[in-house]
Amino acid sequence: MGYNFDVIVAARELVRSGTSVTTLNEYDSLCDEIAVSLVATFERENVGLLVVENGTLPDNPIFTEALYRAIRTYGARRQFGKFVLWRDHDMMWSAEPHLYGVYPYAGVRRPDLNPHIHYAVLTEWMRTRMVAWSPGIVYHVISNRFFFPDIPQRTTRSIRESCGIPANAYLFARCTRVIPQKSIERDLRLIDAVQRRIEARGINKKVFLFVTGPKDEDPREFARLCEVEQTLSIAGQVIWGDGCLLPFNLSAISLPDEDPRFTIRDLVADADISSFLTTYDYEGFGNPPGEAMCMGTPFIATTYELYHEVYGSKGAIAPLWWITATSSPSDPVPEDFVDWTFRVLEDAAYREQIIQKNLAVCQRYFSMEALHNQLMEIFPLTKSTNYDAAARPMETQQHQER
Repeated sequence: MGYNFDVIVAARELVRSGTSVTTLNEYDSLCDEIAVSLVATFERENVGLLVVENGTLPDNPIFTEALYRAIRTYGARRQFGKFVLWRDHDMMWSAEPHLYGVYPYAGVRRPDLNPHIHYAVLTEWMRTRMVAWSPGIVYHVISNRFFFPDIPQRTTRSIRESCGIPANAYLFARCTRVIPQKSIERDLRLIDAVQRRIEARGINKKVFLFVTGPKDEDPREFARLCEVEQTLSIAGQVIWGDGCLLPFNLSAISLPDEDPRFTIRDLVADADISSFLTTYDYEGFGNPPGEAMCMGTPFIATTYELYHEVYGSKGAIAPLWWITATSSPSDPVPEDFVDWTFRVLEDAAYREQIIQKNLAVCQRYFSMEALHNQLMEIFPLTKSTNYDAAARPMETQQHQER
């Protein structure tokens, strides 16, 4: 049969139906074959620290099992202790649970006690659920981290200039996919409300919204949002980026200076406000507020289910649109939320106070330094180990979605 795309799909569908993938023909031989290749790769690369991202989510259950086997074999051969960080940032019950069957997901391989693995999850909310689903294991909580804006300007061009946005206009950035779960209609209605407020105050400014995601992921939702836009006072003031911007951290890592393309980082830096008016129970973390904070850009958000744990409890300041699980994106925009958002736009002193407070929160909780300190606690032996010289960290990632 061999390991190929059809086998991967068949295994995934088995698991999603609640059936163990072990019933698949040649399951053991396929897992062993892949495990041998993985061990050979670890040996060749002299791996001393392995990061597995989203390994539990059953999108490729054969590879997950092979990876567990390879870790045990290689760890025993090298006489390692715990050299693996197995970090799950999406789980079956997050975002779209219908994709993975019914809790407790009988066909999904659960984490087990392993002498070579430290398990980690994204939030305390997820840790609580992991303990209930797969008890007896210690799960560390390692949140997402964001680079700081100490990166040289790559170009004198700006997104405003490229999109024909007037220099004095207000620009809201919505860095998200164009799907119903992201509730972009809230942004349209807010932009309309802010535009009306500005006109009522006699201020000669326009308000623009830039939505980053591809328009064809859900054509029906995109068409619906365009219809909503036409019923409001902001026709022509919404820019659908259609996926044209490169990822947020790409310019911080490897984007050549001469590359003319813009990144999401460029958009956030150019925006007056970064918006995250998302659905109550869809987000597993929510990166845009953290990305905005680290760029010195104020953000606005809904009180989605994890907002308080991820940002509010740490002291982040932002105008918040109060929602619940039954809230609708078509609900009227609360007047107090419009007031608060308008103040962030117009009150320079208040805006700067928010920026500085959120930068301090980002430095304490979401910086690379904070991550380094946490990893040193989890892997204490690495304090005296030069992995650049002795062993090359290697990352295996099965699934990632913004």
